[in-house]
Amino acid sequence: MKKLLQLIFSLKKAKEQVQFDKLVDEEKTLKDYRLLAERFRSDQFTSKQMTEEFKSNPEFKDWYFKNYIALEKWRSI
Repeated sequence: MKKLLQLIFSLKKAKEQVQFDKLVDEEKTLKDYRLLAERFRSDQFTSKQMTEEFKSNPEFKDWYFKNYIALEKWRSI
């Protein structure tokens, strides 16, 4: 019984660790996306470089257009 409880506890800890690691990865990705977006917006990239980045990283492209382009459209109203 004791070993079963230990196994259950270790599985629970492993699941919690996986969830924590996923959150850390998501936060790091979000930070990286924000930094890259700020570099885009401060003209540190040419249009060609931006297009290449969007092609190589479609997840970033979706995030960028959702979070930055949509805001620009809203602000221009």
